[in-house]
This record gives sequence, structure tokens and C-alpha cells, in this order.
Amino acid sequence: MDLAIQFILQLTPFANIHAMDDYADVLTYLVEYWEWDIEAYRTYLNPNLRTDDTYVVLCALVFLTMAEWMHFVYSGLTSEELQQRIHAIGHRTFAILAVIPRLGVIIIHNMELVVIADSPVLACALMAASMFPALIFPWVLSGARELRVWIDNRWRPQRAPKRNGIEAISLTMTGHSESNPVVSVKSIVDEVEVSHRHNRDLRSSEEQSSTSREEMTFKASPSMFE
Repeated sequence: MDLAIQFILQLTPFANIHAMDDYADVLTYLVEYWEWDIEAYRTYLNPNLRTDDTYVVLCALVFLTMAEWMHFVYSGLTSEELQQRIHAIGHRTFAILAVIPRLGVIIIHNMELVVIADSPVLACALMAASMFPALIFPWVLSGARELRVWIDNRWRPQRAPKRNGIEAISLTMTGHSESNPVVSVKSIVDEVEVSHRHNRDLRSSEEQSSTSREEMTFKASPSMFE
């Protein structure tokens, strides 16, 4: 639903209205906006008012009257009154209402394609061709980009980091939630060897000290019996 609203707002003067801080400029912009619509409908209806395409002419008259009503009502407002009206209706809703007469020009031309074309298929093809540069091609391009990003994220191989043939083990540390320290087996083996070597040195030093004490005791015992 949000994507549809964003697409509709792209066809409206919402961005221009929202970018203006002074509502006097907004009022001037809207009046000129509807004056263009009125001139476009009058230019279309002058040669076609008495043709056989009754429904097309009636639709053009409806959209012309709509544009004239918008121009008539809002051109008499002050900038403060326009600001209150826009805030009461809502910026998005007001922009959609303001663009309806402009969209009527495109609707009438599409109706003429349906009337003139020999078949509905041909009429749909012509309408699609008319929308291709402004709507269809951007849609296709945007969809292709999103599909490519989705495929890359979905099928990207998860490669484990190489550690030069040495197996690594992870040790979980308390208080670390994001990453675990990794200690290699080789470093663990080296620490164990150093510990064993230190223990052997301690035992050998203890044996040497006990031997020296026994020798001193043996040497001292004969002098006691003399």
C-alpha cells in the first residue's frame, strides 16, 4: 500500500508543495498549475465539441469543470487560508486532489486510443507504448535491481576464513556476546610443553637439594662418634 501511495504522489505536485516554505508561493504555483489544465482542455474541446465521440467529450467537459472549480475556489484564498486548508485536508490528500484534472488529460487521450483502435489488444499495446518511457521502463529497471540484490543476498556463498592449515577452536568468554576469541591448537600445545618443562625443572631442583642435604648429614655423622 505504501508503494502505491508513493507512486501516486510522484504524479502529483506534492514534492513542490512540500518544498516551499512560503504558502504565498504555493498559492501562486497552484493557480498556474490549474490554469495550464484549463487551457489544455479548452484547446482540446474547441475543435471536438460537436464530434460523434460523445463520451470522450463529456469526460473532457467534466475534467475542465473540475479544474475551473479548483482554480475558482483556491485563487480567492489568502496564503494563511490556503495553509489552514492544506493542514486540514493533509498534504498528501491535497496533492492527489490537485492532480486529478491533470490526469484527466491523459485519461481522455487513452479513451481516444480505445475509440480509434480497431481492437482492444491494439489499444492496450498503444497505451503501454505511451507509458513506457515515463512509467514502465523505470518500474522494470527498479524491479530488476531489487531482484538482483535479493539474488546476491540469497545465493552468496558463506566462505569460512582460511587459517593456513591450522585448525582453530573458539573459546566462549563470559560477558562477550558478539565475538569469541580463537586460539590455535599449536599455541595450546606450546603452552602445555612449557608447563611440563617448568615442572621437570622444579622436580630436578628439589632432587638436587635433597641429595646435597643427605651428603652433608653423612659427612657430619663420623665426627660425632670420635
